[in-house]
Amino acid sequence: MHTALWTLVTLATVVSAEHWIFGGVRPIVTTRLDPVISPNAIGSHVHSIVGASRFQNVYDPADLVQSNCTTIPVQPDKSNYWADQNTSLFTPIPTSFNIYYLMRPGPMTESIKAFPPGLRMVAGDPNRRSYNASDFAQQAISFVCLDFNADHSNDPDWDERPNFFDHNCPDGMRAQVFFPSCWDGVNLDSPDHTSHMAYPIQNYNGGDCPDSHPVHLVSLFYEMFVSVDQFDFWGNGTWVLANGDTTGYGHHGDFTNGWDVDLLQNAIDNCPNATGNVMDCPPLAAAMDQASADACVLETEIVDEDTGFETPLSALPGCNPLWNGTGLRTECLSDAELPQLIPAQTPLPTNWSKIGCIAEGTDGRALIGASTTSPNLTRAACVAFCESKGFALAGVEFSDECYCDDELRNGATNTTLIWNECTNHCAGNATCSSHNFTIAGIEFGRECYCGNAFENGAGQALDPASCNVVCAGDALSTCGGSWALSAFQSNATVALQSSASSAAPSTSASLAVSVPSVPISSASPTSPVSFSATSTPVSSASSVAGSATPSISASTSQSIATSVPASSSAPSNTTVVLPDGWASIGCRQDDVSGRTLDMDAFTSDNMTIPGCIAHCASLGHPVAGVEYARECYCGSAFVNDGGAVLPDDACDMACSGDTTSICGGPGALFAFQDVNTTAVARRMYRSRGSYKL
Repeated sequence: MHTALWTLVTLATVVSAEHWIFGGVRPIVTTRLDPVISPNAIGSHVHSIVGASRFQNVYDPADLVQSNCTTIPVQPDKSNYWADQNTSLFTPIPTSFNIYYLMRPGPMTESIKAFPPGLRMVAGDPNRRSYNASDFAQQAISFVCLDFNADHSNDPDWDERPNFFDHNCPDGMRAQVFFPSCWDGVNLDSPDHTSHMAYPIQNYNGGDCPDSHPVHLVSLFYEMFVSVDQFDFWGNGTWVLANGDTTGYGHHGDFTNGWDVDLLQNAIDNCPNATGNVMDCPPLAAAMDQASADACVLETEIVDEDTGFETPLSALPGCNPLWNGTGLRTECLSDAELPQLIPAQTPLPTNWSKIGCIAEGTDGRALIGASTTSPNLTRAACVAFCESKGFALAGVEFSDECYCDDELRNGATNTTLIWNECTNHCAGNATCSSHNFTIAGIEFGRECYCGNAFENGAGQALDPASCNVVCAGDALSTCGGSWALSAFQSNATVALQSSASSAAPSTSASLAVSVPSVPISSASPTSPVSFSATSTPVSSASSVAGSATPSISASTSQSIATSVPASSSAPSNTTVVLPDGWASIGCRQDDVSGRTLDMDAFTSDNMTIPGCIAHCASLGHPVAGVEYARECYCGSAFVNDGGAVLPDDACDMACSGDTTSICGGPGALFAFQDVNTTAVARRMYRSRGSYKL
């Protein structure tokens, strides 16, 4: 899972008593906007923003709560949370957020209140160049270097600090922001965006509120997980904040409230047993919808500029020259024209409007007039295709299928479903070619990687048998293997075997209609059409039955990998020394309808079983599992239909950090349980699903 995976590693000084964590939250957008500091304007530097889909360059609380969705798993939290993007020189570093809500009263045991509607606040100062250890506002900004396989407790060079480290971090770095929790009770903002808030009397992360700010709000803490381990470290200046700061002192975060305030107060008052796990807070557990969080996309506008995720940059976006050391900032001499805002989603062609998500026909396709498939399909491209054929209705389905007609057929109606019944991202918005890369690689059945050259010493050809994992969306094709990519170049013609067409369409599709639209009726179909029920559709003109054995039938493809070194004997877990109180519960099925241990996770090229267990135990999770040689998952029970006992040989992959031990297999967890907990159950709530590019 690489960059899609995330980590939760708490600080003992931060987490105590009641709290919950929204873990591994992905950004909904990375762009140069800041509605708190720079409302109605282009921001000074790039931020990584998580949360509600109506984030824009001005904070309108009434508009924000109308967001279609949020990347936070509890959908009634329509807040936005953001921090400055971290880069390796000018290359953006993949990030995710852990958002903590903590009840931190002081000796006076003040009542903890929810954020008031319309509250916005800032922590940290982008212009700070030094550290005052007696200032709570400066103590609230810190960095932690992660290494899950070594103990650095007696090494001051690894201590939590207020600036960047002078060495790399084997498992990534946390950039941390703790917000003030005392409110003046009157102002939702202030001219400097900080004066209406204050830190408690005793400490920055807990205590009684001063008389000037008497309302004690729930404490908010960000861990921005920065994957610095994916980049080389060459000394000071390796890591850069989006404003050009090479020290890290200027790290900062912003928050705009979009909560259902009654729900937040209910959670604050009625979750005494929550110690990190959202599912232990009944009001929040009832509102969990990870599928919607995973599918959520921005509805509004972004700055029309490259932020480095698609093409290399020679300078940071905005006027942000590198700002080295503790001296004055270098004067910006750029005279570049200020970029404009553009829609985050590609607009539909003129005279077309969106209807929404509808159910497919009960007796066949809803739209049968014409169809096409494309690995670069977008909604606009589908509409243009249907318009060119003279049809007034267009629908997209399964990411890369487009259907047209003048009316809905086979029992379909224009009654719209809730938006999250249509959660597939368009293929043209999530492919290597659409982002102008020339090489694409698929791995582990469901991971897609892009680039223009093979990097990090990899790229050597492997035995074709190394790519033996079935594609998640096409059971008759293979998509790489363990540390092995099935790779393709843009100038190569590669044919993948497709499955035979199915007799049943998908259950839902996104639909657009031209304006003025034709009347919608339920006429009989006029012509037959064939289609595939997999995510690799089969056209009506060239349906080809596939072999029972997954394969890639293309002489122009090649597989690449960096192999895990083989041990002198077959790996085994019989001699692994487990932490006290933990025991093996064997090889278990994963990823049936989502991750079966779905509370916390991380990936490491130095994965070991004790390291994974220690990570899960530090968060209070009683179940840990290792998978695909380098992935660690945590939970309190097996969910999403997983957890069934598998044969031992289904877990056959050596750990990336200990080749004498077994760390699961494809779709198979080697699992461990804290024996002081009750037996592991298999729960059936809807929760975290798999991640895709």
